[in-house]
Order: sequence, then C-alpha cells, then structure tokens
Amino acid sequence: MRATASSLLIAVFLCLSAAIPAAAQQQEPWIWKDRDGKVRSRADLDEILKQRKLWLESVGKSGAQADLRGADLSGAFLDQANLSGADLRGANLSGADLSGANLIGADLRGADLSGANLSDANLSDANLSGASLYEADLSGARLYGADLARAVFQPNNLPTLEWIAQARGLELMTYYDNPGPLTQLRKQFQDEGYREQERAITCALNRHGATASELRASVEEKWKSFRGRDFIPKYIMPFRSFVEGTFKWVAFDLTCEYGLSYGRPLRIVGLLWLLFSGVYAEFVSRSAKSGIYFVGTRWSRGITNIQGIQIRPRTLPAAKWWKLPFLWLRREWRVLRAAMFFSLMSAFNIGFRDINFGRWLRLLTKREYDLKAVGWARTVSGFQSLLSVYLIALWVLSYFGRPFG
Repeated sequence: MRATASSLLIAVFLCLSAAIPAAAQQQEPWIWKDRDGKVRSRADLDEILKQRKLWLESVGKSGAQADLRGADLSGAFLDQANLSGADLRGANLSGADLSGANLIGADLRGADLSGANLSDANLSDANLSGASLYEADLSGARLYGADLARAVFQPNNLPTLEWIAQARGLELMTYYDNPGPLTQLRKQFQDEGYREQERAITCALNRHGATASELRASVEEKWKSFRGRDFIPKYIMPFRSFVEGTFKWVAFDLTCEYGLSYGRPLRIVGLLWLLFSGVYAEFVSRSAKSGIYFVGTRWSRGITNIQGIQIRPRTLPAAKWWKLPFLWLRREWRVLRAAMFFSLMSAFNIGFRDINFGRWLRLLTKREYDLKAVGWARTVSGFQSLLSVYLIALWVLSYFGRPFG
C-alpha cells in the first residue's frame, strides 16, 4: 500500500515538472522584427501605436505616423488596433489577429496577410495590391464581416472564398490597372453559386472609372491640364470617355447598380407612375386642347359612333358651404384617378403581337373605352412609355441573366 502511494506521488511530481517548463515557455514575451531586422518587443509596438494615436488626435502636430514597412508581425495580436493610414508595405502579417482593427486607408501593398484574421476589420480605402518587390498574399485570410468599400483589390493570391463572401462593400471595391483578381473572384463566386456576391463584383468591375466622384475628378484634372493654354485640339478634353462614363452611370448605375439592385428598376417605374400621374392631372385641370381624351363607342339607332370627349373637372354644384370641401375633394379625386389610370396605361404601353399589357389593363374596366393624349400630354406619355419599357427590360435582363458580364 505504501509502495503504491509513493509511486503515485512520484508520477504526480514528474507531471508537474514537465508542465512547469511548458508553461514558462508559453509565457515567453512576443517579439517582432522591424524592416532592418532588429528585434523589437510588444512594448515597442504599443509605443508606435500610442504615437500614432497622438498623431491622429493632434492632426499631425505631435506623435508620429505608424511606419511599419517590411516589419515581421507574423502572429501578432492586433485585434481592435487603430492602424488607419498606417504604412504596412511589404509587412509580414501572416497569421496575425487583426479582427476589428481599423485599417482605413492603410497601405498594405505587398503585405503578407496569409491566414490572417481580418474579421470585422475596416479595410475601406485600403490598398491591397502587389508591390514591385513583394506579392500581396491574401490566401487563407478570414474576411468575415470586413468592410472593403473603395479598397484597391489587386492581390496576387485571393482569400478564402467562404470568408470574403461574407465581407461588406464588395460592390465598391476598385483596382488600379489590373482587373484580373476581381474577374477571377467573380468567376469563383459564379462557380460556387454565390449569386449576390457575383452581382456585387460585376458592379465593382463596371463602376471602375465611371462613378460620380471619379467623373468629377476627371473633369477637374483635364480642365487644369489645359487651362491657360492655347486652344489646340490636342488639349481638348476627351469628351468621349466622359460622355461614355456619364451614360453608364446614369443608365446602369443609378437604375440597377449594374444588376446588383435588380429590383430597383421596378421601384423607379412605380415612382414614375406617381410622378406622371400628377403631370397628367395638371393637364386635365388646365383649360387647353392639350390633355387626355375619353374615347368610347356609342350606339344610337343602330349606328356606331366613336366619340372623343376631353376629360375636364366638373363644375362644383351649388351647395351649402360646409359641403363644398367634400365636393371639391371628390372632384379632384376623380381627376387624379383618371390621371393615375392613364399613367399606368402609358407605363405599360408594351405590346408584341398578341401581347399587349395596355389592352389587358383596359379589360379590367366595366366599360369598353380608351384614353388618348393630345398635344404636349401625348409627348409626355411617349416619354414615360420609353422610360418604362427600358426599365422593365433592364429588370428582366438583370433578374434572369447577366447583361453586364
């Protein structure tokens, strides 16, 4: 019995002896190396970040900008760190924990972010492109919930698809001169069935150089380039690219974001319906020949007559003063109702052989009649029809196909 107890005590002692060096090894301080290969401590990194914070708070009057170019920060714990605008070109951040970090505008050209945890990090306006001496490596990087709005996405190695699929701001990413990484990423999303993410990358690719801010900046830059010089054709602003970019922005970005917001065209059609309803109501209220006419068929003594009567507000009947507001509201409602129905007919004035949506709408009424526009009302109706046909076609193509790539 005593031998057994002694053996048990010896075994416990040996286990504790083996665990103590292991614990001591785990408690060794974390170190890193700067670009000159000098070994630095965690306290040095904390001091750099502290000076960075002072530099931001004082608007550059005190402290110092964080210069971590070429630093070896592999495996660093930088969660929630404020590294906005930091110079991290060529830095080794492989396996680093940057979850929730502020990396707004950070220069990460050629940085090694392989296996890094960038969950919920703010990478908006960051530069994630390759450098002349280093490759931007995002292989295995976790970007769940990361904000990539306006980030320059031009890495040499793409991140894990499942993680970047959960990132935000994919439709706002951009590139310098090589759309290859974004095109490759879109292809991967398409192959794996990430339809919404595929739409977002398509939007990012088509938006390159054609956003409102970029068009405005292009105009200002070109204007400065030839302002004050002689008016020579070679100094004329390249209006072709500007007009093309403006057309793409108005026709495709504002309407459906290059297929990303495929339901937006229908919402615009609905807004246009209400807007033009007010315009047609104004035409009905005005005393002019231009307006909306009620065209119906009348049978009299076996003879069919087609009559066209201009829709006009009725004269209010003589009534007590307290009834007049109700009578006026009822009259205006009738005018607005006719204008809304005519606007709906104009919006869906789409027909192909036996398919005629306008005629189908008229079948919903109790009587057989038609509404015709005359004068300027006809011009407005034609304009609405063209806009609605374009928007409906854009919705169909964006929802069922890939018209933008």
